[in-house]
Amino acid sequence: MEEKKQTTQSQPTAQPADAKNLPMRYIRQPYPISAIQADLSTQQIRILVGMMQSVQDGVQAMFERGPVDGQLQLFPDMQDDRVNIDFKFSDVVDRPDAYRDVERVAKKFMEMVFRYEDKQKGEVSLSHFVDEITYPSRGSKRDKIRFTFTKKQAQAVFNFTMYSRYLLPVVTSSKSKHTARLYMLITSARGFERDDSGIFHWYVTYEELRRILGCDDKDEHDRWYRKSQKLYKHFKSDVLRTAQRELKALADEGKSDCWFDFTELPEGFDGEPLRFDFLVHLNDVKKPIEKKEPEQETMPMWGE
Repeated sequence: MEEKKQTTQSQPTAQPADAKNLPMRYIRQPYPISAIQADLSTQQIRILVGMMQSVQDGVQAMFERGPVDGQLQLFPDMQDDRVNIDFKFSDVVDRPDAYRDVERVAKKFMEMVFRYEDKQKGEVSLSHFVDEITYPSRGSKRDKIRFTFTKKQAQAVFNFTMYSRYLLPVVTSSKSKHTARLYMLITSARGFERDDSGIFHWYVTYEELRRILGCDDKDEHDRWYRKSQKLYKHFKSDVLRTAQRELKALADEGKSDCWFDFTELPEGFDGEPLRFDFLVHLNDVKKPIEKKEPEQETMPMWGE
């Protein structure tokens, strides 16, 4: 049976989010981190990015050496089979009183479960994302956060076999947490499939995307249930449309290196799509998109 397709294109956008005066720095991040199944708040995303930013010099050196399978070489000072990653608190907060939220955010990170699939061995391993998080208790000393991983955790978490490559200011200035998460995901799509027109495609099921973004969670019986955006129309408007508009606005201003449209394939229960085809359009940073004039004044630039 031929699949029913419904393509959703970008709508006219409002003013883009404040991109702040952050350097146009690219961050390489392992795909399993980008796709971790968790409802991350904007503060948690900033801490996650801060952690990845602190290891980027080692990541760059690792890529320049060639093969990307020696991720533990990122941590030459590993002691007692434990990896410590320190980063400045000022790199992950945008207000002076935010430090009181650190413990609450740290507890959520400690509860997160990391899933890693070794396709060569045909095995799936589950572990806590991080082993320990420490930070100074006194206000005058609150200058850094430390993430501590066991050797086994570091091997799984910092696996760069497949990775996202995203712009730091796009993630840290996104108004919606879903925009930041989807941007991380679609920037990894460049290794998936590219069509003749140069557009990259990222395929994901509706069920998997809900779980990655934390819209679904597990109950005490380890069964999945819908936690937020329970109806697809709400998921489409609050998650997909919001991220689509925000990334397109940043791309129009030359502040994002990509934006996306998506296709729903095909309809399942209650008209919900079974999966999505995300069409990832690349954009030159710092070069605003030249908008073509419509053929008629009444013709919208972007249609439904």
